[in-house]
Amino acid sequence: MKIYAIKLILILVAFQVAGQQLTHQSQYMLNHFEINPAASGISEYLPVSFSFRKMWAGIEGSPSLQTLSSHMEVYNNMGAGIKIYNYTAGPERKTGIEGAYSYHIGLDNIDSKLAFGISFQVYQYFLDKAGLSVEDETDEVFLGTEKMVVPDGSFGTYLYGKTYYVGLAIPQLIQRNIKLKSDILEQKRVRHYYLHGGYIYYINRDLKLEPSVLMKLIEIGIFQADINAMLTYQNMVSFGLSYRSSDAMVFMLGYQYDKFRIGYSFDLTLSDIRTQSSGSHEVFISYSFDNFLK
Repeated sequence: MKIYAIKLILILVAFQVAGQQLTHQSQYMLNHFEINPAASGISEYLPVSFSFRKMWAGIEGSPSLQTLSSHMEVYNNMGAGIKIYNYTAGPERKTGIEGAYSYHIGLDNIDSKLAFGISFQVYQYFLDKAGLSVEDETDEVFLGTEKMVVPDGSFGTYLYGKTYYVGLAIPQLIQRNIKLKSDILEQKRVRHYYLHGGYIYYINRDLKLEPSVLMKLIEIGIFQADINAMLTYQNMVSFGLSYRSSDAMVFMLGYQYDKFRIGYSFDLTLSDIRTQSSGSHEVFISYSFDNFLK
């Protein structure tokens, strides 16, 4: 049977060819827990963060991601976190929950800490077959919805001090194969490797500059890098610029007051899909509550 799944080709296949089975926020540097379970518990507070990301605006059914996360120190040198997320791309949807645990070791000789973290997640994968364009719309194979429960996990390590951080995270450890009963879709989950780091440089009492980098390697041989710089004035207003190799330029604007923080980013698409898309948008909101366990 010949399938003319236009939405599926534009969204799912394009993502698979690019090796991007996982998408992350452009403003990940505002919440390291988003990409690394070892970063859970690094704050003395209990930050609750929400983010909404809409990719490739202007394309019908383009991917979107909503994430709600929180983490804190739960005992001496131990952290825990939770993340709930919903990802949609045309007829595809993933809704899941992830729990993380981390242990932090003090390195007094360099005034730093080294953390190790692990997380486990479970999500339900949905495919709305009615959202596919097919040659024979009466074919029962392409009617209704198929779903599958998928478990997975990740591992991370995170070295951090007052002015720097370096981390390594490996999501999709289990590499579960998503195969629907109708055999119209099969996706092999593969491991990703995230190496990220940054340094906070105080220019003067009012200005600080935070250059950072995120390098992503996918086991099928795909490499991508985010090179970022964030300038903050009086710990209140921030301006950021990022380059994502072979993909986009990202412009960021943020505001922080006391324990409240909000950020916005716009991805100017540089890849071939720029002829169909007006770019990607992302909003980040966070509030840091007092840690009730301390």
